[in-house]
Amino acid sequence: MSAYKLETAPFDPRFPNQNVTRYCYQSYIDFHRCQKKRGEDFAPCNYFQKVYKSMCPNAWVEKWDEQRDNGTFPGRI
Repeated sequence: MSAYKLETAPFDPRFPNQNVTRYCYQSYIDFHRCQKKRGEDFAPCNYFQKVYKSMCPNAWVEKWDEQRDNGTFPGRI
């Protein structure tokens, strides 16, 4: 028996009929906004991180992280 519990992102009523791209992107932004506003140790921010890590392709996250580091990320955080 495995000690790991597999989960996916829960339903979000803000995106009832949209594909996962918007949900992924918005969760990424929400996580970084939350950390910026509340600090990196604010545990509730981890909800958004869990969602975007579950929904987004790794290549997208790597690209967005790189863009944030370079100051070229197109979203408002």
